[in-house]
Amino acid sequence: MPLKVSPEEFEKRARALLESVAAKGEVVLVERDRQPVAVLASHQSVMAMATTVDLPRWEGWTEEMRRSFPESGAAPGRPAPAPASAVEVDKMLLGFDPGGAVVGSPAGREFLARELRRLEVGVTDKALLDTIYAALLELCEDKSRVYEQDLRVLAQEKIAEAPMRLRLLTLTVTSSSGLPATAEVTLDLGHGPAMRREHGDGPLDAAFNAIEKLTGLEPEVENFSVVAATKGRDAMAEAIIELELEGSSAVGKGASANTIEAGVHAYLNALNFLMEARKEPV
Repeated sequence: MPLKVSPEEFEKRARALLESVAAKGEVVLVERDRQPVAVLASHQSVMAMATTVDLPRWEGWTEEMRRSFPESGAAPGRPAPAPASAVEVDKMLLGFDPGGAVVGSPAGREFLARELRRLEVGVTDKALLDTIYAALLELCEDKSRVYEQDLRVLAQEKIAEAPMRLRLLTLTVTSSSGLPATAEVTLDLGHGPAMRREHGDGPLDAAFNAIEKLTGLEPEVENFSVVAATKGRDAMAEAIIELELEGSSAVGKGASANTIEAGVHAYLNALNFLMEARKEPV
């Protein structure tokens, strides 16, 4: 059974609980007024959650993930990259110096491009880099201090919003005990829609297989998790996935009331970042 703690207890014991999850594979369930707030679990224990979490909505989700996600894809991989430390970035290096009547410069734009490559969020499209740089200058006006993580998050947001990116149009999955699952995926590939139907060990595996056929890319799933993003029996599922392709890795997020769809959105989000990284630097 999972270890159940209150938010206040979790705050006091956070480090010890994290170490217990990482080292022993335990599951920690944070509850407020007997309602789930969050679940903390190692990759070894994710598949066990379907039988250990005694909550109606989580039973459905975890059973869905157990059936849909291939065992090989859910196997423990290397941990997700640690969040960037709070390292401040000199605004003048970014070409922002209102006192000197400088708000934007070619040198600042190039500095941003180098920093994004160093932070593993390289941007290769000139127009997209210009968009990110313009948004960054606005951020410099709004914030007294700018940090490396601001650059990373801003770039990821603009990459996800940029045109000519993969986007899910429709998703239909079928799954029966003892039979391979089937997924029919229709994507906007930037030059028009395309559909593919594939089989898999489960609905999510089948959907990933269809996306691989549509894009011609076969990234490795390094990490995958799903949590409740909202409260209630009709709560939204938020999926987080880490993909690796040709030496580059990216973390994607997706949310939906449907667990499988949340996983597909996260997969496409990460794949968009990887596709951007495969291009030649600006």
